[in-house]
Amino acid sequence: MSQEVEIEFKTRLTSKQYAKLMTDYNLTEQDCFTQTNNYFDTPDHLLKKQKMGLRIRLLPTEAELTLKSPLVTGYGLLETTDKLTLTEAKDLIDEDNILLTGNVATYLKDLGIDPIKLTSFGQLTTKRAEVALTPDNLLVLDESWYHGQHDFELEMEVKNAESGKAFFVNFLNRHGIPYSPTKNKIERTFAAKMAE
Repeated sequence: MSQEVEIEFKTRLTSKQYAKLMTDYNLTEQDCFTQTNNYFDTPDHLLKKQKMGLRIRLLPTEAELTLKSPLVTGYGLLETTDKLTLTEAKDLIDEDNILLTGNVATYLKDLGIDPIKLTSFGQLTTKRAEVALTPDNLLVLDESWYHGQHDFELEMEVKNAESGKAFFVNFLNRHGIPYSPTKNKIERTFAAKMAE
């Protein structure tokens, strides 16, 4: 099964903080790529109730179906993923379905969740730039649009929760960025969709 642990720390950014970091790291539009997340859940929000998130992500040349679920122990999320072609992903989105075979569907069935009952509830598009600061710390700068909302955030993807958190805090301090908690993208999308 295609699974990996995701450990990241994040903070909301103002447009000025975002622009300054883009300048500080010499990032231009050519360094960015766009991805669009289409989020799924059951009508009674079974995934949300279990602190899980499910998306089909469209990237420039490929796509993926990913289920994020809490770890039993430790910090981070377990990501279960099926690779898709762009055509497969767009067809699934058009049909308001997810892939009914593969790693994600099997994992959902093991949890007692019928993949057939999943339906799309929101979409978020992100312009993303990434910079590997060290072999263990990846800086991610995101500008996102979703259901009438537009925001900026910094994510630090790390290999180790403890040292990664220290690196993240030090990074914010060095750049004079106060920590501003932000909900994850699926939660923000869900809230914006419900407010429409």
